[in-house]
Amino acid sequence: MLPSANKLFWLKFRARIFGNPLSTQSAEQAKVGIFASIPIFGSNIISSQGYAPDEILYVLLLVGSLGYAYISKISTVIVLLLISILMVYRKAIQKYPQGGGSYTIAKAYLGDTYGLLAGASLTVDYVLTVAVSISSAIENMTGVFPWLAVTGHKVLADCLVIVAIAWINLRGLKESARLFALPVYLYILTVFILIVIGLVETLYYGVSRTVTTQIAATSASGMTWFIFARAVAGGTTALTGIEAISNGVAAYKAPAQKRAIQSLIILALFVGFGLVGLPFLAAKFHIMPAQGNTILNQLGMIIFGKTIPYFILMITAAGILIIGANTSFAGLPILLSLMAKDGNVPRYFKNLGDRLVYNVGIWALLLVSLLLILIFQGNTHSMMPLYAIGVFISFTLTGIGLAKYTWQSKEKKWLWDFIIFSFGGVVSFLVFLVFFITKFTQGAWIMLVIMPLLVFLTHAIHEVYSTEIQELHVTPEAITDFQKHMARIKRRRSTTEISEFRNKVIVPVFDLNLIVLKTLKYAISLTPQVKAVHIAADPERTAKLIKHWAENHIEIPLEIVQSPYRATVHDFLGYLDKLEKESKFETITVAIPEFVPLKLRHNLLHNQTGQLMKLMLLFKKSIFVTSVPYHAQLKVSKPEGKKSELPKK
Repeated sequence: MLPSANKLFWLKFRARIFGNPLSTQSAEQAKVGIFASIPIFGSNIISSQGYAPDEILYVLLLVGSLGYAYISKISTVIVLLLISILMVYRKAIQKYPQGGGSYTIAKAYLGDTYGLLAGASLTVDYVLTVAVSISSAIENMTGVFPWLAVTGHKVLADCLVIVAIAWINLRGLKESARLFALPVYLYILTVFILIVIGLVETLYYGVSRTVTTQIAATSASGMTWFIFARAVAGGTTALTGIEAISNGVAAYKAPAQKRAIQSLIILALFVGFGLVGLPFLAAKFHIMPAQGNTILNQLGMIIFGKTIPYFILMITAAGILIIGANTSFAGLPILLSLMAKDGNVPRYFKNLGDRLVYNVGIWALLLVSLLLILIFQGNTHSMMPLYAIGVFISFTLTGIGLAKYTWQSKEKKWLWDFIIFSFGGVVSFLVFLVFFITKFTQGAWIMLVIMPLLVFLTHAIHEVYSTEIQELHVTPEAITDFQKHMARIKRRRSTTEISEFRNKVIVPVFDLNLIVLKTLKYAISLTPQVKAVHIAADPERTAKLIKHWAENHIEIPLEIVQSPYRATVHDFLGYLDKLEKESKFETITVAIPEFVPLKLRHNLLHNQTGQLMKLMLLFKKSIFVTSVPYHAQLKVSKPEGKKSELPKK
């Protein structure tokens, strides 16, 4: 083991950086309520209100001042879509309290492939949200800090901000909620006041011509359906991020579903209010979006003037773009954990870290986001064509999946639900098509490569895990063979007292499978002093193991070592420390079950906890270590409909 001084220093250093570890028993206290969840899961969709009116008007003004007449119609369509999506994800939260949103719905009602497509699309959207939000925020600061306009400086600033947000999230959900709550709620309040004052001024006092902008001449002959559809698609960028709550239901305090639905409604109300109010005021004042001078900035100047509320609005608007990336750091790790439980991504994504967050997902998002920033050199315009496409694929699959379920089940009031879900799915698909067609030559074609590749990779990972589960499945024949082996060993040692055996073998056990049975057979052949040890980091996994151990009548004792902070290797080494102090045995051997896959690259899909144990045990002088390898056999086809579960006696 590492020297105690070095170990103590490392623990203190880690606690100072990421905070003291939180026990599994305190998981409920680490969860969030409605107030704290809005900055965590809603920052992306809240930040979208700042640029959605610009995206609408950029398109509508192709037809000149006539475009202002259509802005209310555009807002109405988007609000109807918002209501539909709200109902879709409300239903998703009600049916699936463990979370998962689009991924879970698509997988359940449209099939595994569509589930993987939904998971892949959300993953792409979450990653791009981080890169686009941060790069956009830094670009908006170039007016204040001109040195950020230099590409190298901008890339460095992007990377530092992403690292900072990742660090905050690694400290836990409550930490990020505390830090981001003030700017998020201050932004919401300021925008609300802006819209209310603007509506009162325009409805009761009219519009002063001195603040009206002249529209440049245009060659467009009039509004077309395609321009209208493009404007709707541009405005729907305000809806990106609304799915995050349905992914993170498990992060809410009990009653989780009720709190998640209430949070979803609150966000939808704010988004709807902003989608109606901001474009309406922009049309009334005939404001034109411009580079470096957004609709929100111009409305703030007109309504507030250069007063304190205006500066608060602008500061929080810049800050909310950065905080918008926090939605991805909260939502993607939870999504990946659900996909990992289904065996669609590496299993270590489902492991909770010291601070009760899925830190592997956070680290992965950090690395991929930094890579994107480096590849695109922090250029928001280059990444924007890919942005929002993924989320509308997930909207489409969720709406159509629930519509299919409603049609087949025909529960009470099913027709109304079917209409709402179908509307959300179909309109989302049309928006996706408009985005894809209009942005195709600007880089959207990359989605034709990325999405199939991600689906292929997740499907391949699932196939590997399914094959391994089938191969390692404990069959009645394997149990019979193990019991016969135990009986032979007992007969051979029938004349020898167990106390005469001065060597003990410890077998670390995570699950009951053929690897463990082989290791136990090897251990019992050396000495009757064998004990299986399970580090109880996951209560559900521990209960399942105890049940299977008893059902299959494994005579070797199983000892459960509690691991309240989920530090599996650390707690196993602590158990060995106590065993050494007993001084009852001349030798203690740790026999580590080790799975050797057919292909070297498949090792990336496993935690490699055994390898870490072997490395740490090198520092213990009186502990012997041996690996018992189980080599994967040739791949066999999995019988259709057969579940990968242990047999019941």
